[in-house]
Amino acid sequence: MTPDWHYPSSTRPAAWNARLAAAATIVLSFWVVGHSLTQSRTLFQESTLDANRVENRFAAQQRGTTTSSAVGFFLLGGMGLACWATSSSAGINWRHPLMLFCAAYVGWCVLSLAWSVDSAQTVRKLAILALMLIGAYGAATRFDFDDLLAITMLALGGLVGVGLLAELALGMFRPWRSDYRFCGTCHPNDQAVQCALLALAAAGATWLKRDHVWLRRLIIAGGLVGLALTKSRTTLLALIVAAAIAAVLSAKGLHRWLVLCGGIALLCLAGIASNFISVSDIDRSMDVASMGRRENVSSLTGRLPLWNELWKSAVKEPVVGHGYGGFWGERNVLKYSAIFAWHIPHAHNGYLDLMLAIGVIGAVLYVAWVVATAAVAAWRFERSGWAAELAVVCLLAFSLIHAVTESKFPGAGIGAYFVLMMMAAVAIRRPVVSGALGALQSSHSFGNDGAHHAWPLGMNPASIISAHRGDQLSN
Repeated sequence: MTPDWHYPSSTRPAAWNARLAAAATIVLSFWVVGHSLTQSRTLFQESTLDANRVENRFAAQQRGTTTSSAVGFFLLGGMGLACWATSSSAGINWRHPLMLFCAAYVGWCVLSLAWSVDSAQTVRKLAILALMLIGAYGAATRFDFDDLLAITMLALGGLVGVGLLAELALGMFRPWRSDYRFCGTCHPNDQAVQCALLALAAAGATWLKRDHVWLRRLIIAGGLVGLALTKSRTTLLALIVAAAIAAVLSAKGLHRWLVLCGGIALLCLAGIASNFISVSDIDRSMDVASMGRRENVSSLTGRLPLWNELWKSAVKEPVVGHGYGGFWGERNVLKYSAIFAWHIPHAHNGYLDLMLAIGVIGAVLYVAWVVATAAVAAWRFERSGWAAELAVVCLLAFSLIHAVTESKFPGAGIGAYFVLMMMAAVAIRRPVVSGALGALQSSHSFGNDGAHHAWPLGMNPASIISAHRGDQLSN
């Protein structure tokens, strides 16, 4: 008996110069949209002033499309077209059912232009969505999963590294201060997403010829340290959930149930133990859990009052919303910023923002698209053991959890782009029968009696693919 599919062993990995070129283009695209070498100093200076004494940059961004933003997104779309033009049609399937989920979501977003409260804003946001999709699907036609994870590491590693150097040069790297949050070249919450995705990408990456475990662990450690320095609680929680999912899916058979039951048992024990802990100990534990940011913890740093106010607007058009991107125009950004005395660019809840924009219908379409893609990637990982597919599952789970208290997913940032890129790869990159690998799988997976046997150390499908591809490249 032979497994009926696998990724083609004849597929050559992209050369590192192609990966570097793609990563550099992505970095440049999002750099001109929302990064700055002096961001850490600017945020520190603004933190000492009242919100009404600082220009609301979010409102200014919604007032009109800046030249830099336009250049950034058009550069991203251009990269997608270039990848598309230089890619091979082998192994690409545009008829996968996941494409129907994508078409339904995008179609509903376009249709919302008919009832948008700000049609000009909706057109701008639709154009950005179109350029990001072109960039994502274009990259997916040119690069496979391992290539895409390598590109993700190169891009995010570069941004995080430049951010650290920028803070050191400006004298703003002060981790010993209680009010310090690592931001680098963007907002700390955006930097947290970059650090978390860097760790996820490194955990799922497969290196050519051999797996440099020490290098992967170093990158993962760097991402985790950067995340800790941002003090972003939402991102940390989302990453913990993603790691737990990876632990469960990576285990097989009885081990999977043991891992799952062990995790549940630990949560139950923690709940029981909390009843025997003193109030002072609980207070110290809360300080650790809040990462030193105890201000407004009970209101989720001001989110609960904001959600309550925004819900009043959401229920006015619960089914269809106010138009894709139409709600958060300059007027509403200024309105809610004035009400709560801090600059508010979005709802700080991805699902509430979806409801405000495209209603319950649009929100359900988006979530169904993400969940269906994660399910397909998880099923393929079960069949292949390819770590890159597990990384995709974790990335999508991360985005769904993160959206509970933030609005980065879906969005127009670099993290949202990488999510779209991985979703595109799952949809269009077709698993096919590999004769040599299939025979190898048969000889190692099944004995003459038809019973399933474990893969010998280093001979799992993912390592075979990596070694075979490396040999091809060296030849």
